[in-house]
Amino acid sequence: MMTHNRRKTPFRYVLKEPVPFSLHILQINGKAVHSKPMQALLLDLSSAGCRLSLPVEIQADHQEIRVSIHMLLHEEPLYLEGRLKWNRTESGRYHYGVEIEFPPNGRDQLLRELRILASKNKIIIT
Repeated sequence: MMTHNRRKTPFRYVLKEPVPFSLHILQINGKAVHSKPMQALLLDLSSAGCRLSLPVEIQADHQEIRVSIHMLLHEEPLYLEGRLKWNRTESGRYHYGVEIEFPPNGRDQLLRELRILASKNKIIIT
């Protein structure tokens, strides 16, 4: 008997050590914003989005906030853009869900980097 994977959500890759990166706010409700980079921590990642932590609170629930993410997971620097989908407070830091909008080949590049991290035992796949 074959078992079918009924999973509707993409696999989530949880980083054993959060990865620091720079986050910029690009737009709030469609208006361009020139923000200074914020130091963020990447907590987990999937092929659809990521969860990150910031030292500041941004109300993501009632406005559309576009952000850019510059990070180095392993070998190739990644530049991604996306929208903050939700926010909540955990352990005195602010956590956000980001829906990533991938450029062409961006998802492939991200999956390559994740495979390398998995081979080095730096992530947990859930």
